[in-house]
This record gives sequence, C-alpha cells and structure tokens, in this order.
Amino acid sequence: MYPTPRSLTVGCLALAVAITAAAAPAPQPLEAELTAKNPVNIMPDDPVTTMTFRNEAEATPPATAAWSTPAGSAPVLRVETTNRPQSADHVSVIWRSAEPLVRGDVLLARFFVRAEFARQESGEAIFDFDVFQTDPDWTRHTTLPLTAGPDWALYEIPFTAARDAEPGQAQIRISAGTIPQAIEIASLEVLNFGKQVEVASLPQTRFTYRGREPDAAWRKAALERIEKIRTAPMKIRVIDAEGKPIAGAQVNGRLIRPAFQFGTSVDSSFILNETDDAKMYREKLLEMFDTAVIENGMKWPKWSGTAASRAEAIRARDWLLSQGLQLRAHTLVWPGDRFSPIRVREMPEDRAELPLLIKEHIRDFVTENKGLISSYDVINEMLHERDYFKTMPETEAAEWFKVARETDPHTKLFINEYSMLNSRRSPDRIKLYLEQVKRLQDVGAPIDGLGVQSHVGRQVRAPEDVLSDLDLLATAGLEIQPTEFDVNTPDEELQADYERDFLIALYSHPSVTGFTKWGFWERKHWKPDAGMFRADWSDKPSAKVWRDLVRGEWLTKFDEKTNAEGVLETRGHLGIYQFDVTAGDKVARQKRTLGIDGADITIQVVN
Repeated sequence: MYPTPRSLTVGCLALAVAITAAAAPAPQPLEAELTAKNPVNIMPDDPVTTMTFRNEAEATPPATAAWSTPAGSAPVLRVETTNRPQSADHVSVIWRSAEPLVRGDVLLARFFVRAEFARQESGEAIFDFDVFQTDPDWTRHTTLPLTAGPDWALYEIPFTAARDAEPGQAQIRISAGTIPQAIEIASLEVLNFGKQVEVASLPQTRFTYRGREPDAAWRKAALERIEKIRTAPMKIRVIDAEGKPIAGAQVNGRLIRPAFQFGTSVDSSFILNETDDAKMYREKLLEMFDTAVIENGMKWPKWSGTAASRAEAIRARDWLLSQGLQLRAHTLVWPGDRFSPIRVREMPEDRAELPLLIKEHIRDFVTENKGLISSYDVINEMLHERDYFKTMPETEAAEWFKVARETDPHTKLFINEYSMLNSRRSPDRIKLYLEQVKRLQDVGAPIDGLGVQSHVGRQVRAPEDVLSDLDLLATAGLEIQPTEFDVNTPDEELQADYERDFLIALYSHPSVTGFTKWGFWERKHWKPDAGMFRADWSDKPSAKVWRDLVRGEWLTKFDEKTNAEGVLETRGHLGIYQFDVTAGDKVARQKRTLGIDGADITIQVVN
C-alpha cells in the first residue's frame, strides 16, 4: 500500500484521446546524485503516437488501450482486458527504443501504476513488464511479473542490457492479458546510465505498510487483547488415592487442540504419494497445522467426476483425520460455470434441472462426510460468480444451506467470499457481502460463519485497517474466519512481517474463530512466492513467524511442580489440554478443556 519512499522523476507523455482516469501522482526529479549522471531516456519523445497496441484476446467487448489527462495529472494510459487470453502478451502496449543500448549498460525503468479493477481474489491487477528485442535474435534485457493495487504506486526496476541494440531494436512492453482487469500507467521512462553506476546502487521498489514499525501502538493493544480473550487461568490440584494433596508433583501440560483453528489447504493426491517430497509435505503439515482443507478434491467437479477422484479425496480425508487434524470442507457450491461439472455446463439453456441437481450433490457430499467435518464452505464467491443465477433466483442459495443443515445438524456452515481485508476497497465489498448474507438469512439460510479469503499481494493493507474491516464484518453477529490467506510477494521480509501482523490482528479480534493458509510449500502452492517453505524445503522467514507464534507462544506448554499445597497455578491459551502428572513412581494422564472462564482441575494420581 505504501511504497518505500523514493524520489520520482519526470516522464515524457502526451495526450491522445480523452477518457475518465484517476489522476496520477505528480512526477518529481531523480535524486541529485543520479540526475548528475545525465541518464538518457530510451523511450520515444511521444509515447502516445509511437505506441503499438497488440490485441489478440478475441474478446467481446474487445480489450482497449486509451490515453487521457485528468485534471492536474500527467497523462494516463488505461489498458483494459475483458477476458482471460491464452497469453499475457495477447493484450499489450509496446514502444520501440529511441536510443541505442550497449551490452552491460545499466538502466532504470520507472512508472506509476494502479488497478482500476481486477477480477481475482486479491483484487490486484497482474501484468508483465519487459524490455526485449527480436532482431537479430530473441533477447530479454529484463522481464518481471508484477501486480498493482488500487492505489497509485511507483515501480522502479533496475536492470542491465543483455546485448547491443540499435535505436528501434529494443522494445519496451507492458502486457496485461492475464485476467479481466483495467490498469492505469503514467510517467513511464527507461533511463540508461551507461556504465556510470552499478545496478545495486539504483533504487528498486520495495513495498511496506503503516503499522510495521516494532513499537506500533496497534500491535501493543492487539497483544493485550489476545491475553484477555484468548487465554485464561488454570488451577491444577494434584491429589493421591486418599484425596490428599501431593506437593512437588511434576505437571506437564500442553495444548493439544486449540480452540482457535490454525489450518492450511492441502493437495489430496500429494498427501497419498510416497515420494521424498510427499513424505516431507506430510511431516511439515503435521508439524505446523491443526486443521486442513482439501484444496480441490472436495469441489463438485472432482467429487462427482470419477470414482477414482472421489476415492482419492476420501483416502486423503481419512488420513488427515487419523493424524488428529480437524477438517474444513471447500466447497459445496461454486456458482460459476467454469467451476462446475461438465453436465452442468452442457445443460439446456433453461437449466430447469440445476436446482435439484445441486441439492442432490449437497446431500450426497454431506452424507458421505457426516460427523467428520468441522465446517463447510457451503457457497464460494457468490458475489462474483453469478452464472447459476441467470436461471434461478438468488434466494435459491438459502436452500443449499438448509439442505446441508438437515443432512448434518452438527457442523458449521460458512459462506465464503474474496476482495476483503486486502485493500482500501474492502469496506465497500464488506457492505455488499453483508447485504447478500442478510438477504439469504431473511429467507431462512442457517449461516453460522463468514469466510473471508484474504489473498494478499505486494500492496498489503495496514493491520489497523484489517481490524476495522473485521469490526464491519462482525456486525453480522456471525463467526469470521480468514479462509485462504497468502501473501504473494518475492519480498520475504515483507511477507514475514505482514504474516506476523495479520496473525496478531485477527487473533486479537473476538469474532474470529480460525485461520487457514492456502498452501505452505512453494511447489504445491497456487502462488509459489507465497509458500512458507521454499522448493528445497528450507524455511522462509514467514515459517519462523508461524513457529514462533502459532506453534510457539500461542500453543501453551509447561512443565512445573505443584507447591506445598499440591497446587499449580498458571495461564494458557484456550482449548483442550493433555496433562501428564508424575508423583514419585506414579503417573496420571488426563485431558481437560480450558475455556474463557478458566479451569479448576483436580488430577488424582492412583497407580
């Protein structure tokens, strides 16, 4: 959300056609030391008339690229993609270099960018920036996949020329053909410093966020809330067979099932594999988490696809349960055609059989898993995926909750959605989400909880704002769970700091009852940069954060002796504890639950 402060420089852009766009930040000169190097901008003097727009998306309406100059702003280029082309460069804007390059030249690309909208979970636009040439052969000088949030951000990208290029040979390209989205770009320049500087000496964009500082007031307050709402006192009395207190008894206590769920999505096929990586995957899963969600195997297309895919999901489910993990189920209904079984997509236009087919699927799935699942995402992304509601009223979705409740009265039923907790647009999305939930509740939907996916990109939302978003969600009076958290950035320090602060923020909020990461290993993660373990299984800094908090500070363990009265008083995080008590040569083991009101526990050692 807040790029690390850097001085800016003037970009040379001109006006073409007038459209509505957000005013871009005012350009500013380079730092004096760099300005003194007199770098040469290899961009053409008139980027508007020299720009080539490539549109091979074959979409209706078509992709567009158009310029405007909002009041008081540098000219802004808006590129909109209306579908998901086969390749990012199928929707791209290209300029040919106006100046030569010499192999080894050090360059700095700079531009402002923001996402007007982006149809994906994090709300961030996805685009590529590259400088390349095809003559005399294909060469990339730099290529970088990037994202953009709703706020203007300055990207500064240093790189080195990979080969010589005459004027016009090198091409500067921004490719936006990834998802339906609109991005705005301003003040684009590519400055050539020749051999005067090293790449490492040039500025490079690194994002940060408000509230990251070690002594942030919000964090201090949140940690105090955690102590108040997530921990409680325990008084443990140890007595002998005659009921007399035992002084000096050794009490080993550990929280074995936290009241708050800390989980991850898992690859069901990989869980069942016997490769070395699969064995390590299972080991890390059990080390780090107490709850699991099968990422794809329990979705409708896989569950009802083939007997083999269904059996695989069941075997994975049974293994997870055998290891003592709790299970969430994702998802009973995802009302978009592209997430549906083939027989749904191939239905006649009126889809008269669809309502009955959905209910049959819910009954089938919940019956097979009755008593095994702690909670279901009954519906996923209903605000965004609307294909089913072209032929049925939205209120039909309430019936899906009713069928799930009738089939298994003891599990919790969630609705799940994205574009919240992750940008300044979150409050508006929350308003729409709560309005939709209220409409379903008004026709009898038994909704227990709000799932909030919480996919995060490079521009993260300040923790204080996340807490205010949670306050808005809490007005519904339902449980809240961030269900698909990840931080998709190559900046491992930012990723770790933000995961720490996001965890602290949500664990400090009384309406939040659980948290699920959407994967943990780079090679089995839908966004590889977001994994907490690298491809070689080495820890990223975010893994240390998780160990320190979730598997450390918040997973209470103690090993102490009773006092002269046979009593041990302590405090712990809420949940189910296992106590192993040793008195002389006698041992007792018991499990007890610590709730918010505390626990007065008596353990008798008799054997």
